[in-house]
Amino acid sequence: MTAPKLLYTIEQPHGLGELYFLWQKGESHSLLATTGTDATVAIHDRSGQLLERMKLQGLCAGMEWDHDGDYLAIITPNSNTVLLWECHANKRINIETGLREPPSCIAWAYGEPLLAVGTQKGNLALYNHHTTKRIPIIGKHTKKITCAAWNKDSILVLASEDKSLSINNSDGDTLRMISLRDAPNDLQFSEMKTDERVSGENTISLVVGKRTLYLYNLLNPENPIELAFQQRYGSIVSYKWYGDGYILIGFSAGFIIAISTHIKEVGEELFQVKNHKDNLTDVAVCNGLAASCGDGQLKLISIWNNGEVSGSVMPAGGAERCSWSSDGRLLATAGRAYLNVYVTALPPLHAAYGTRVITLTSLTEATVYQCIAVGDEPEPVNKSEPTALATYTLPTEPHVVALGGAHVCCARGPLAWFSPLAGGPAARRHYPAPPTVLTLAGDYAAALFHGRAMLHAIDQADPSQPEKEAMLFPEPHMQGAKIVDIHLTSDFFIFVTDQGHIEYFGVEEWRTAVRYKHVCGIRGVYCDIGGARACITDERRRVHVYCPAADDCCALNRTATADVRGIIWDICLSDRNVFIIYTDEAIETYYYAANSINGSYVDLVGVTPLLAGQIPLILFSGDVYCYASGGSVLKLALDSHNTSGLADADTEKRLANQRRHIEKLLALRRFSEAWLFCDAVDEPELWRKMGEAAIAELNVEFAIRVYTRLSDVAMVWALEDASHIEDLSILCGTLCACLNRGAAAARWLQASGAGALAALELHAAQGDWARAAALAALACPHRAHDITLHRAQHLELTADYHEALTNYEKSLKTEDLDDIKVKEHNEKCEAGIARMAIRCGDVMRGLTTAMKHSHDIMLVKECAQLLEEEKQYSHAAALYDHAGNTEKAASLYIKLKSWLKVEALLPKINSPSIHIQYAKAKEAEGRYHDALKSYLKAQDYEAAIRLNLDKLDDIDEAVNLVQETKSIQGAKMVANYFQNSDDPTAAIKFLVMSLCYDEAFQLARKNGKLHLYGEILIQTSQARPEDFKSLALHFEGEKNHLLAGKFYFHAGEYSKAMSHLLRSGGSEEEENEAIGIAIDAAAASDDERLTRRLIEFLLGETDGTPREPRHLFRLYMAKRQFTEAAKTAVIIAGAECRAGAYREARDVVRAMCVSLRGSRLPVPRDMRHAIALLHSYILVRTHVKRGRHDIAARLLLRTAADVTFFPTPQHQVSILTSTVIECSRAGLKHQAYHWARVLMQPEYRSQIDPKYVKKIESVVRHGARGPPAAAPAAPCPHCGAALPVADLTCTNCEADLPFCLATGLHIVKDDLTACPECDFPAIMTEFVEILQEEGKCPMCGENVDYRRLVKIDDVAAYMDLNTSQ
Repeated sequence: MTAPKLLYTIEQPHGLGELYFLWQKGESHSLLATTGTDATVAIHDRSGQLLERMKLQGLCAGMEWDHDGDYLAIITPNSNTVLLWECHANKRINIETGLREPPSCIAWAYGEPLLAVGTQKGNLALYNHHTTKRIPIIGKHTKKITCAAWNKDSILVLASEDKSLSINNSDGDTLRMISLRDAPNDLQFSEMKTDERVSGENTISLVVGKRTLYLYNLLNPENPIELAFQQRYGSIVSYKWYGDGYILIGFSAGFIIAISTHIKEVGEELFQVKNHKDNLTDVAVCNGLAASCGDGQLKLISIWNNGEVSGSVMPAGGAERCSWSSDGRLLATAGRAYLNVYVTALPPLHAAYGTRVITLTSLTEATVYQCIAVGDEPEPVNKSEPTALATYTLPTEPHVVALGGAHVCCARGPLAWFSPLAGGPAARRHYPAPPTVLTLAGDYAAALFHGRAMLHAIDQADPSQPEKEAMLFPEPHMQGAKIVDIHLTSDFFIFVTDQGHIEYFGVEEWRTAVRYKHVCGIRGVYCDIGGARACITDERRRVHVYCPAADDCCALNRTATADVRGIIWDICLSDRNVFIIYTDEAIETYYYAANSINGSYVDLVGVTPLLAGQIPLILFSGDVYCYASGGSVLKLALDSHNTSGLADADTEKRLANQRRHIEKLLALRRFSEAWLFCDAVDEPELWRKMGEAAIAELNVEFAIRVYTRLSDVAMVWALEDASHIEDLSILCGTLCACLNRGAAAARWLQASGAGALAALELHAAQGDWARAAALAALACPHRAHDITLHRAQHLELTADYHEALTNYEKSLKTEDLDDIKVKEHNEKCEAGIARMAIRCGDVMRGLTTAMKHSHDIMLVKECAQLLEEEKQYSHAAALYDHAGNTEKAASLYIKLKSWLKVEALLPKINSPSIHIQYAKAKEAEGRYHDALKSYLKAQDYEAAIRLNLDKLDDIDEAVNLVQETKSIQGAKMVANYFQNSDDPTAAIKFLVMSLCYDEAFQLARKNGKLHLYGEILIQTSQARPEDFKSLALHFEGEKNHLLAGKFYFHAGEYSKAMSHLLRSGGSEEEENEAIGIAIDAAAASDDERLTRRLIEFLLGETDGTPREPRHLFRLYMAKRQFTEAAKTAVIIAGAECRAGAYREARDVVRAMCVSLRGSRLPVPRDMRHAIALLHSYILVRTHVKRGRHDIAARLLLRTAADVTFFPTPQHQVSILTSTVIECSRAGLKHQAYHWARVLMQPEYRSQIDPKYVKKIESVVRHGARGPPAAAPAAPCPHCGAALPVADLTCTNCEADLPFCLATGLHIVKDDLTACPECDFPAIMTEFVEILQEEGKCPMCGENVDYRRLVKIDDVAAYMDLNTSQ
């Protein structure tokens, strides 16, 4: 919130008491009339100086300026005359109204000095000052006329204390009388908003009884509107119309509201604010701002921003009334004996010079700002933000300001004052007319006025000498031309005319330096700081960049449609080619490329939004310094130079921002900065884009750096060669060629006389042989034959054969025929002649020329192909045969039906197509066996099958071919054959093979072979679910639950399949098959409800008959429920043990262990214990057979220790007997004695085999002498402690140890391997011996080559799997 700036204060202009004022209307709008309690009217100018004071006969009752501001009418309550003051002549006139009573109100009409005077008794007088005619009208109203108003259509409205409103014409005739409910006041004319816009002031508004607002539309007189407001607002103090039919109303309680007069919005408050606590005395509106007086304060509010307060001030003497001057720049407020005038808006006067700007900061005050830091400025000024250097008081209120290196200039009318920046008296100059543009540079100034310009020195060195430094433009040679814009630099005075002239006048030489004539009239010129580049805008609304040094005018293609308000060049030396164009809404940033491979052109870099009221003045390295309201200067960063987001924490956003920034930098040709960001992003595409941009701008050295970074050696070499070229045209052409822009390169090279050879090479590289040949004939005759040959080859490719033949003939060389290169050249020419002769119809010439060079196989093939296209098959076949293309030759001989030649070539041919052609020909002749051989050689098995069936009647051979080749069409043919032969079984099989499922189903159904059809479908990988469903529905209808369920399973309908399979019944074999399919269905469906149904069935909960546990085990395995499967496996193993099937029990547990390990699940301890016991018992026989009784004894001791694991007493006695015998054989007498005593116990003794009784009794009888021998030990694979080889639990680390599948002993870390089939661990040396003897793994029974074994160093995997719980 900012307070308005006080311009001046007048203290007691009329003594103490009430003070009233009125601003002058019209264009001059500079005078202010005041009155008060001293019975005088004072006239003040804009600066507050008193111009005139008029003594009245009494207190002023009213005063009114006419609409042109020429006359001020004043009335008093005790005189029947009107005092009229003419401001231009300073003349006072007393006007008689023709009425006896004193006037009460006055109002001026629009367009003419017609004054309406209302009187105390309701009478009316009209006075025309031009004609001095007076018209008194008696009885217009019955009481005092309080207020009057005219509209622009000369309609006069009067309001009276008689509570009526009269509408009159300019002659005083009453048009309409309107009765009101209370006394009216504050009468105004305006325009009400309607759906259909009607121009003109059609609405009368007034306050009735100080409480309601009355709206009377002249176009709708029958429907007046009277608006009442809330009581808390108080009475209506004042109201003002603004905008498009809106009204701002001030109330005595301090409230301000805004309403709309649109018929759909009448009565609706747009906003409501309470700006004053106790009371409000007046409101005023101007250009989007409103002012209110109350509580001794003056407040400014924004009416377009919901009444937000934008400024506040406490004037001296308080504030009771306020009003804006007609230009909206000054706001006057009157209090008790004080008049205060504030500046609320200034004309946007500004100028720039170098790094400084000057702006008008008050009506007669200007401030110079330093915008860019410079080295020689004092420390407080050396900043990047605009800093005020000095404020200058101007001798007048200017309409133009200018700034130079040493002067400040202001002008009003034809006078201009030049004030030194360092201080001192101002030099005054009188121009022939008021200048519209003033510009300073150095010691000179230039002014533009009425289509002419004056250039002159600011300070005259010697006043006695004539002013020779002054000069008027345009010069005589520009007859009739008007100068429309000027610019002055330290070196040049530049002006443009409406006829398209651009002229540079040298200040030092004092003569014209450059002249240029544009194609149309010019509107403006905008130069850089030195004048070396200038932007011009012409009458066609186009923008061009003019470079006087190159005499080049480059057009700018603008896509924006907004009008150009101005153009500013960057004053930073490194960005001297950057300029901006600003409009009302945006700033467009451009880069001017004076020299590039594209010539001179202008690129759009970016667009930056511009706020209303901002005017760019200086551009420096991407920062724009703008004039803002009130004369301040703001710095604005261009979007084209914006660096925000380059350090974003989000990597993706940061990289995206950096990529966009690189594109901006390349558009601005800031290659060094772009290098840094490319290095950060490091993407080859960005590096390449930067290299191409550097090449386009002829920055060869930087481009070499970029392509060196890209390791593009070829491009670096090419650029290094180009860096030594001095001719601009050749350099541009070479760089265009580097960028694969051939057409541009050719234009550049041909533009230079020295580039003819390079242009020839370029045309040749582009394949533009016509131009190359024409250029070679002129510039390089020694290369004409080679270029003509290339042109002939190009014409041949474009099918211009006659012209190609002519060029081939022209390109033949006739000199130095013994030279090898000449021979090669002529051979190419003659080869072309051969081809073109055939193309042009001269077959014999082409054939003769081709055979002349028969050693050139490629040429012979090409000619053969051309002869074939010309349907010269005989010649073409002979050439193909000569070139070794026997297949093509054979094909043509087949067309010619030259069978002898074909048969001679067939042994050399592998192409199926030739054999097929030959086979078809032989089949047509009835030689079926020969045709069959050719079909088979061509692998056309369908044709061979057809031939066997239809012609040779060899069904067996046809069936073999179908089974070998899996031919679908062949199978269909065989199926049709079997159908016709009444063999439905074979027909069904081959119909399925041929994917004819529907026909196969119908045939199987017809012949009762649907079960066979289903089995065939199951074996087919391409069967469809609907085919299985058809079978399932059929068997469902036949109540065959097994087959219905089976085919529902294959159709993917698992619920139906389960329902039928569980109801299948029948034999044990059928039930087992049904259960197996049901298990597969449950696993495939992944439906827990189906799984529960099947488990209930297997456990007998459905029919009371439990099924074998192996089914449940298979279900859990299929469902990958390994924990439940493990429990079931132990149950099955126990059952197998009870049946004596220990190997089967071991296999069940082993399969479970493999599954758990494959799923990375722990193997339960009881399962590890079970497999260790079972495998140890099974290994005993193997080691007894090998004579390894020590190992067998150790394994039997382990088994005997847990003999109760084996359920039947008979098996237990057998195990204990074997233990005693093997321990005796191994010398383990103490162990033999121990287990012999166990056997002698009553529960075992009766079941001992009689042949072993005496031996066991002998062991018990003799006993064991001496201490037992220590058991052999091996290190624990986990902790390394010594451990008996047969122990599977370490007493040191308490780890469960895996056993060796070959010996049953615990594994050894240094001699470890694993079976490649079942992945169980083993001691490598023992496992190798067993595999060498038996060739099979003792655990899984698979054949294993001992050479496949690999020594394992890491025992941790097996330890982890065997110690997990």
